[in-house]
Amino acid sequence: MKCPVCNHENGDAHFCERCGSNLTQTTSSPTPVPNSESAASEPEYTRWSSTQATSSQASVPSNTPSVSIHKEQARESTGTNDHASAGDNSSNQWNNIVQNEKVQQAKEVSKQYLSYFLSVLARPYQTMKTVGDQHSLNGWLTMALIAVLSSTYFLITFSRIGMDGLFIGGFLRPLLFTVIILIASIALMYAILKIEKITFRPKTLVAQFGTLLVPAVASLVLANLFIIISYSIAISLLAVSYIIIFVALNSVLFQYPLNRTKAAIDSMYSVLIANVVVFFILYRLLGEIIIGLIGMMLSPFGRL
Repeated sequence: MKCPVCNHENGDAHFCERCGSNLTQTTSSPTPVPNSESAASEPEYTRWSSTQATSSQASVPSNTPSVSIHKEQARESTGTNDHASAGDNSSNQWNNIVQNEKVQQAKEVSKQYLSYFLSVLARPYQTMKTVGDQHSLNGWLTMALIAVLSSTYFLITFSRIGMDGLFIGGFLRPLLFTVIILIASIALMYAILKIEKITFRPKTLVAQFGTLLVPAVASLVLANLFIIISYSIAISLLAVSYIIIFVALNSVLFQYPLNRTKAAIDSMYSVLIANVVVFFILYRLLGEIIIGLIGMMLSPFGRL
């Protein structure tokens, strides 16, 4: 056996005769040493593959942000458009719901008022004694109808005779004047009841006064219809509607127990003063218009 240390031939000896090295350990199969080329090539391949993998991985994210950004922008724009369209749809739906509710409420009010109007028209004074605060809206509606119908009467009349300033002089002024007369009537009734120290509810007072004005609405409707047939009948019906205002004022006041206290003035005179004030307001505001219409009624053209 050749000594691996000194290269001396020793035969079958276990130790070298020259240097004494143990030949049994050296003869054992050495651990295979990897080839330097393969070892060198393997790390080189590993480095190349890792480099390629790294470069490929690096190249993919380099394009990914731009794509993701475009997608995100598209999503945001789509989301914004969706939100905008959803907001528009919701607002349109809400407007439709509100309009439908208003229409339904208007229909209900008109139905209730129509039934109220027909029942009151037959027996206004007896119905006046039974109304309460819940009928105050009907009272205001009745007064509004009186103002509109009287203004419509003057508008139609002025348009038939060809007067200038048709809308302002024929509609707006009579409308404003009639509203002032009705509100003044309510204010005078309120003041008299306060002077008499009578307990009452203002809404009930409005409901009672409006209930007694229902025949005036019917009279004005007929007056507007009779303009086409005869001015004399139309102007007579218009005068009746304003007379009903005075009758309603007195009827409401005298159904309360007046003169319960020792006031400085008797209740009869306080009611008379209220009537005079209303008549003066009516004359100052609508007197010229009504007198002009009466003169036209007495003319040959008005008798046609």
